Amino acid sequence: MPHPFRTLTRVLGASVCSLALSTAPAAAQRPDSAGNTDSTPAHVHTLPIVRVVAAPTRRADAATTMIVLPEAIATVPANDAWDILRQTAGLEVHLQGQGPGFASDAAMRGFTSDHSVDVAAVVDGLPLNEPVSGHAEGYADWNALIPEAVKRVEATKGPASPWAGNWAMGGSVNVLTEQSRLGTEWSARVGSYGDARLALLTGAEHPSGGWLLAADAQRSDGWRDNSQEAIGHVMWNGVWNGADAHTFTLAVSGYGGQWHSPGYITTAQYDSGLVKQAANPTDGGNEIFGSLRVAFTQPMGGEKGNFESSLYAHGGSWHIFLTIPPEGGIGEGVPSQTEELDQRVGVGGVTKYSRQMGDVHLITGLEYRAVSAGYQRYFTTDRARDSIFYFDTKKTPANLDAVYLALSPVAEAHWDIAPQLSLGLGGRLDWLSYRSQQRNSGPAAAADRLVATPKLSALYRISDPLSVYVSYNGGFRSSDGVIVTPSLPPALEDATELGVHYSARRAEGSIAFFLIDVHNQQTVDPITLQPSAGGTTRQQGLELDGRVGLNGWLSLFAHATVNDAHYVHLVTGSGADLAGVPVYQVADATVQGGFDFDLQEGLIAGSLGAAYTGPWTPVNQPDVRTSSYTLVNLRAVVPLSGEWSAAIGVQNILDTRYVEVQASGYVSPGQPRAIMATIRHGF
Repeated sequence: MPHPFRTLTRVLGASVCSLALSTAPAAAQRPDSAGNTDSTPAHVHTLPIVRVVAAPTRRADAATTMIVLPEAIATVPANDAWDILRQTAGLEVHLQGQGPGFASDAAMRGFTSDHSVDVAAVVDGLPLNEPVSGHAEGYADWNALIPEAVKRVEATKGPASPWAGNWAMGGSVNVLTEQSRLGTEWSARVGSYGDARLALLTGAEHPSGGWLLAADAQRSDGWRDNSQEAIGHVMWNGVWNGADAHTFTLAVSGYGGQWHSPGYITTAQYDSGLVKQAANPTDGGNEIFGSLRVAFTQPMGGEKGNFESSLYAHGGSWHIFLTIPPEGGIGEGVPSQTEELDQRVGVGGVTKYSRQMGDVHLITGLEYRAVSAGYQRYFTTDRARDSIFYFDTKKTPANLDAVYLALSPVAEAHWDIAPQLSLGLGGRLDWLSYRSQQRNSGPAAAADRLVATPKLSALYRISDPLSVYVSYNGGFRSSDGVIVTPSLPPALEDATELGVHYSARRAEGSIAFFLIDVHNQQTVDPITLQPSAGGTTRQQGLELDGRVGLNGWLSLFAHATVNDAHYVHLVTGSGADLAGVPVYQVADATVQGGFDFDLQEGLIAGSLGAAYTGPWTPVNQPDVRTSSYTLVNLRAVVPLSGEWSAAIGVQNILDTRYVEVQASGYVSPGQPRAIMATIRHGF
């Protein structure tokens, strides 16, 4: 088997080595007409702007953070948020392919992240990870996003941010939407396999604030049998600026969808080319989700202090029928169709105070969250209930009401010791409380925990474009199954990173070495599905991100992660120790490379690139390695006349056959070649 570092060398070649180092120094803060700030590096327009740019170095912040701008999102030929980030930010993503309400897997730095549970995702302060979930603790459905309304996406590798707590083991994704908009824009898209989408954005801006209304509707027949889907979003954001420099925002959003699920096929079917067959024609589901958010900011303590508070409330219902092969997750993997219902409501928020005190920038605050969830699961045949599902051999029925409470004081300080040297010191203390009880009978189970996670970093500026950094960060994730057994300890993470940032007019990039040890790693018996803890894993590797401007309209880009992720000690329910086995479903290497182009004078802009995914070990198949594959994608936007423009995207140009998810001898196959065309008009 090729060593992952040699794999990287072959794929990237000498051209990628020339990218070497990255990320920009401090960026100009440019307020928009609604009073918001944009920390996009001022030099970004010296390179084509259709792709992610390296994040600015904010004082002693020491992490690999990539920023996705609207220009990149607008040109991506993708059906969901996971694929957008896979194509723009270089994330490793395994699309579940079972309908829009069945969350896909976003993996960072050697974490399997089933249903994205190891990535903390937040939209305008609203966390998407769902606690006390019977399907997967921290289950995160990113489909709540309207791509056209996104202002920027920040993808941070590792648990570096003190404001990303539970579930930020692999990293965090922070999404900011537009608060206001001047004018109206609509778009219509058609594509392969019955894909069709309509989107509308309209709004107004004035000196005292503004507003934005966004809505969309999308449907698809899917490329496999029994894979029809339809989803829709609506969102309204408003912002008011006061005479005393305070800002108040109000946002309301809703999302709904229904779908049919093609399910998984066997590896024998996949090897025979029978990839379109559906596992069960009655599989599918529906989902509805809504949220309300308010935020307030106010200068306090003079020009050097600022107070901000963001509050949210949300509610949703998730109902699915699916035939799932054994994957090792709590409640997953039975030789029958099952019905799952998840209904929940929650409230929470974060309150911060920041102040510049000489050479020290201090931020303190409090995060708080309360969620009440009801979960039910049944064995079914063609959607007809046969019997209730039991979580374990103790006959714990999957008919639970659960409560999650979290209270987390957070502090961080950035100290500029000298013009060249900055230190970062911070951390958080999370108090977590779980309550669970059978809906109709049975005693209540409860557990409380305190988890402390320090954040330490140092950054040294060698020259104006070049800096080096080192960091140590703690992280954690609640264990799968706390809805059944609240006393399960969380997984605990120790993450160390050493890296270099570089930014100049014609080049930007970063290179980072990371070492991560995880304790209390979860073990799930694939037969009884009874979770336990006590395992350990180690993730270590190299990440590279960069762009080089070849001229004023063409740049070369690359994202690469080389990862040695393996179990140090993990005993399965059958007594086997997986020591030395690669962490399930994490590729040895993922590499993206290609060209961004942005021709001036109203000509075409877009990207042509290839994405390589190396071999990985399927869940519950420690002796199996999948085949590597490379996907070639094209996207472009062409102005037509006046405010009219057209966009075209081609996914998997070479029609490569590949596996998205594999577990226990079952496969979710990847999508073949697909073409999408979009017409946009603004006025």
